[in-house]
Amino acid sequence: MQVQLEPEQAFGEYDAELVRVEPADRYGGEIAAGAEIQEDATVYTVTDVADGKVVLDGNHPLAGMALRFSCVILSVREATKEELGRGVSLP
Repeated sequence: MQVQLEPEQAFGEYDAELVRVEPADRYGGEIAAGAEIQEDATVYTVTDVADGKVVLDGNHPLAGMALRFSCVILSVREATKEELGRGVSLP
């Protein structure tokens, strides 16, 4: 079985407004691409460090991407009363 999640069903669309450029000295001398910085409720990934500037990206690394999964169903069982009580339904 193949399953595909569009960006809005997974990690959302890429938001250019979540990208910031800050002075590198604000984060100390050891900042490098790939580092993560948390400010307020957002985790930023350092995507570039050059010319005394740091590029911070608050998007999830998979934002804007469709995700495709290949699945194999190994078994099927009846739902429990608790599961039925939650009202979960499949399309």
